[in-house]
Amino acid sequence: MSRRKSKSRIKKYCLTFFILLLSFFILLYNPITLRLMTLGVAIYYKIDPKIFYHLIYTESKFYNFALSPSKAKGLGQIKESTALYIHQKHKPGKLYFPMYNLKLSAKYILYLQERFQGNWTLVLAAYNWGEYNVAQRIKGMSIDPCADYRYKFKDIPETYDYINKIIPPAKKA
Repeated sequence: MSRRKSKSRIKKYCLTFFILLLSFFILLYNPITLRLMTLGVAIYYKIDPKIFYHLIYTESKFYNFALSPSKAKGLGQIKESTALYIHQKHKPGKLYFPMYNLKLSAKYILYLQERFQGNWTLVLAAYNWGEYNVAQRIKGMSIDPCADYRYKFKDIPETYDYINKIIPPAKKA
């Protein structure tokens, strides 16, 4: 085989590999794929898919490389410290991988559900404002899993609005 044919074949393989790699990344980081991943993770972890979908949308608008001013990263806007808290084997930099970030977000939601006895308004407030802050706010209070505690956060506009974006208030008849 001549050298020219060999170089031509190598170029062809490199181009094919590049196209396959590019196709993979387009598929992986495609907003439709990210939405389907979000629903799949919610179903897998037995989290209300509608709430989890709205949470991820509210956090990142399905932009996988989202970075907040407080250094929260990826689809679920997880901080490195929170990731390490949830998953002790967490390696810095992995939060931009969609499936990894979604799984950590789901695990954090499950942790918060256990912590706040399944009450979604408290879980969402803790996801947004911080677990410690919410725990201090409801200190000494008996938690009803079905109650709507969003009124407790009216003085924290960002958190109050965050809860309302994910779980709109019930319409009064």
